[in-house]
Amino acid sequence: MISTESLWKIWLIMNPRPILIALFGFLLVLALGIHLVLLSTADFNWLEDGIPAKSAVSQMQVTPVVPQRQ
Repeated sequence: MISTESLWKIWLIMNPRPILIALFGFLLVLALGIHLVLLSTADFNWLEDGIPAKSAVSQMQVTPVVPQRQ
């Protein structure tokens, strides 16, 4: 088992900046791939499911503005 006291030494061998850039790049590609796979299926395609999106404007209530005397 790896001791947690010596885990910081791994960053002396590897540079953290390229490792983090590669990790974020991989996660971005993975997220885009998952979304494209879901959009290509009939069950999970949220763009062409026939259900109209609720408009945020129709849910807002208009409050009358009354000018205040100064």
